[in-house]
Amino acid sequence: MKRKAILIGSPNVKPELPGVDIDLRDMSEYLQSNTGGAWKKDEITVLRNPSKLTVDVQLLLSRDADYVFILCAGHGEHHIGANLSESVIYLQENEKMKITDINPKNKRHLVVVDACRGIVRINEDLQKMALNAKSESMMFGSVSNVDFRAEFDNAVMAAPEGRIVMYSCDIDQTAGDHGEGGVFTQSLLRSPAYFNNANSYGCTVVDCNESFNIAKTVTYKQNAPQSPVLDAGRRMKFYPFSIVV
Repeated sequence: MKRKAILIGSPNVKPELPGVDIDLRDMSEYLQSNTGGAWKKDEITVLRNPSKLTVDVQLLLSRDADYVFILCAGHGEHHIGANLSESVIYLQENEKMKITDINPKNKRHLVVVDACRGIVRINEDLQKMALNAKSESMMFGSVSNVDFRAEFDNAVMAAPEGRIVMYSCDIDQTAGDHGEGGVFTQSLLRSPAYFNNANSYGCTVVDCNESFNIAKTVTYKQNAPQSPVLDAGRRMKFYPFSIVV
């Protein structure tokens, strides 16, 4: 299975967010761990303070991948106006990108958005111009008879095609950053520690819906009223997020 991960973060947009760099680092390390699905380093592209063109190029290069994982970390807002309701993320001080445009258009992809969604009302003219600590799960021991990469690949391909988006907060809310990364992203990275493995074979696949529910609970507990939102349509089977041993 061909994989591609694109980690997008803009820590330099003012007010600066040093926690974004931590999120980029920790997510990259998590994906490469057995728990995260044993991704290869060359399958992961980190875009720090990128231009929209750079993001678009990476999305285009990912179109033929079987599965794409995308993280968007930084400042964001939610635009509403005439026939408009969409969340955007800041890439640079003067450049934003709609979350709906962060879409590689491949068959299976998961997008994690850790950014504020405060409401900004804009008119039609502006619409045209608009656009934490290390994961405890990495401490799980490895099992010699488990092919983590194969388990992850099989779980991805067993799920129906489609787009899934995790938002770190609801519309008109801010996303917390405690200086050691985004509250939601770091909670998501720690989520595998909440699952016990009861599979005699040696591992259990934890899907992104289960991981999201844990991260949502922890995020709300730490930073209420921040309430993460999962947009997965009407699907019953989800993409994997962790392999728990």
